Amino acid sequence: MKFPCLPVQDELEIRSLFARYGHWADAGDARFVELFTPDATWTRANSPPASQGGSGLPPETIRGREKLGALMVEVMQKKFRQRMHHQFTDFYVEPGEHADDALGHARALITDWRDGAGKIAMFGTYQLRFSRTAAGWRICDATVRVLPD
Repeated sequence: MKFPCLPVQDELEIRSLFARYGHWADAGDARFVELFTPDATWTRANSPPASQGGSGLPPETIRGREKLGALMVEVMQKKFRQRMHHQFTDFYVEPGEHADDALGHARALITDWRDGAGKIAMFGTYQLRFSRTAAGWRICDATVRVLPD
């Protein structure tokens, strides 16, 4: 079976962009917002309580870079104190509806180091849509769903 693919340079740029997502989110880095289009959405589709493998945060959709920046401050810096870490795996990208659109799929283990030794805190799936902009590829939509659903 042959799968549809992007030109190699586009796929490499998208993979590099998405790798930064994990690094910059975990650090609560202000540059995180630069990974997104100005009107991007980020959705936490569900959120089991921490005792069941979730974050305990409410499901929500955030729109725009300003609100994504606030998410980094409130959640990654203040709540999780930069001690929650994403390990993305099984990432693949495929063409979207046109040449400037791509779809990404990933699994994520999120580890929690707030109380000493790290432990697996969450397992989730990411569905992403990327758009080619004048500045290069950017995330325009991201949805994370955490198990159990």
